[in-house]
This record gives sequence, structure tokens and C-alpha cells, in this order.
Amino acid sequence: MMRPFLPLLAALLLSLTLACGSDSDDNAAGTDPTRTTSARTPSPTRAARTSTPSPGASIADTSDPNAPLYIALGDSLSHGAGASNRATTAFVPLVHDGLGAAVGLLNLGHSGDDSFEITRHGHLDQAVGIIERRNGDTNPNNDVVLVTLEIGGNDLLDIYFDLVVPGTCPNVEEGLRKPVCVNAIERAFDAFTPNLRGILAALREADPDLRIALMTLYNPFSGSAITAFEPIGELALEGTPGTQFPEGLNDIIRAEGTADGATIVDIYPQFVGKGSEYIALDLIHPNDAGYRVIADAVLATVGN
Repeated sequence: MMRPFLPLLAALLLSLTLACGSDSDDNAAGTDPTRTTSARTPSPTRAARTSTPSPGASIADTSDPNAPLYIALGDSLSHGAGASNRATTAFVPLVHDGLGAAVGLLNLGHSGDDSFEITRHGHLDQAVGIIERRNGDTNPNNDVVLVTLEIGGNDLLDIYFDLVVPGTCPNVEEGLRKPVCVNAIERAFDAFTPNLRGILAALREADPDLRIALMTLYNPFSGSAITAFEPIGELALEGTPGTQFPEGLNDIIRAEGTADGATIVDIYPQFVGKGSEYIALDLIHPNDAGYRVIADAVLATVGN
């Protein structure tokens, strides 16, 4: 009776692997079963990597040292996984186009990064160094004028990979009765909060007036072929009233971003019920239409 559902589980397993990493050494991390649910304790495979950003971390660096610059920070969404052409149809190049030809682009989005690894792998430090150098010099025309930041999807990924797909936490009702499931969510939230706070603090220290567009996360299962997992995604991202988690990861993003003074770009509602339209065949990342929606939301929110 359950056989028709098995291909969906297999597809989900593949999509989760793809979400962990693509086009770089993050493929190894995506399939590493030793990954833990804490963003602060990377697996031995991840810990063995250097903190130097990989050459594949940047889609494009069209920066002119004497022109304004847009920096994108994040994971595979900023990297453009799922787009037909990461250099043109993903949200970062679309935002870049909307900012105008005079603005350069440095995309530091790196597939597989979670809120811990964006710092450990050096991508945050690279952004901070550029912001300090450009925004602190005597040339007002070469400032970093926008940083987009999306992070957190991979902080939740292990819960799906290790607990949801194998059936340990198959749905909200059963998962909330099991300490292993509840503890996994609590650990993810507890690690993510100070990590995000530290990322924002580092950017803000580089330039107190920096324009930061901080994005919430969408639920890839909402309106998709895997509707059985939609409530789990909703619980993790937005919380479910009457449960141990009335608030989700997006609530943390909104609260920390507001406290920092960042501009919140609320992507979540844009994707509700739209999985079949906006999600790529890997069942996790946006397709071109989804990336267009994200880019439009960013541009509308930042006023360009």
C-alpha cells in the first residue's frame, strides 16, 4: 500500500543531498551521514576543510574598485542551485540587474553553508573585509550599497535527512511526541540564533549604516508533490500554535533582523501553496520562476 510513496521519498532524499552542496566540495558534506544537527559542531568531514572560500563559491565578481558593489551572502540559494542558468536566472543576478549597470556584483553564496559554516568557511570574513575597505575609504562612490543574506536552510536540513525521511519523525503529531525529534529542532534553533546574531553583528561592525536585506526562508513542500511534509516545514519555519514550537526559524530571522536594523525580506508567504510552480525538479530549490519571485521581493523591499 505504501509502495507508490517510495519514489517520492527517494526523490526527497536526492533533493536533500543536492541541497547540501553542488558544484563544489560540498557534495561530500551533503552525503555525509556523520553530520550532526548542531550548526556549532560540524562533522569530521566538514571540520577538515580550510576556511578559505573555494573558487566555485562566487558566481560572478564584476566589481570595479571605483564603483558601487552588491554582495550576496548565503547558501545554495544565493549560489543559484535549481536555476536554468545560475549567472542569469537565479535571484542574485536578477537583483543585480535591478540595481543597475553601475553596481558591481560579488556573489559569495556557497552551497552547503549553514549559519556556522558561513563564518567557518571564510565567506563572511571576505565580505566584512571588502565592506571595511570600501566603505571606510575616502571614496564615497565605491561603497558596498547592499548585502543580501539568506541562511538557515541547511541548519534544518539534518532534521529532514536524518529523522524525517527515514521515518523517525514522519509527521508533526508523531514527531512532537518523540524527544529525539523535539530535541533536534531545539538544538537547531538554539545554535542558529547566536550564529545569525553574530553574522549580523560582524556586518554591522564593518559599517553601522550598511544596507542589509535579510531574507526569510520558504517552505519547499507547500503546494508541491510532497504535501505530506508541508506541515513539518511549516512547523520548522513558522511554528505551530499549541505545540512546543509556536514560533519557527523565520521568527528568529525576523526578530534578530529587526533588532539589528536590517531590512526583512519576507519570502515565506510568497511561496505558500506554490511549490508546483516555484520549486525545481530537485524538490528543494527554486526554479527560474521562484527565483524571479525572490528577486522581485528583494528589489521591492529595498526600494529599487
